[in-house]
Amino acid sequence: MRLITLTLLVILTSSVALAQAPKKHLLIYRTEPDAKLHCADDPVVWASTKSHLLYLPGDKHYGHTHGGYVCESKAEAIGYHAPKAHT
Repeated sequence: MRLITLTLLVILTSSVALAQAPKKHLLIYRTEPDAKLHCADDPVVWASTKSHLLYLPGDKHYGHTHGGYVCESKAEAIGYHAPKAHT
């Protein structure tokens, strides 16, 4: 009985913690003009939703991976980042 009570307590505690965690959503635009309209002075970049990498215009991956156009600072705020440079 003690084990069951402890297990239920752990489950309830963890589910409450998950419910209180802020949800981080990235607003992704289908077209570059739509993103530019909503990003104001924030640069528009391409966000790869699979790798969470950001690509600048001119990069070979810009517009060519699974993802969409986003405001750079908003994407960085939830953990997206530029690819690491090859050395």
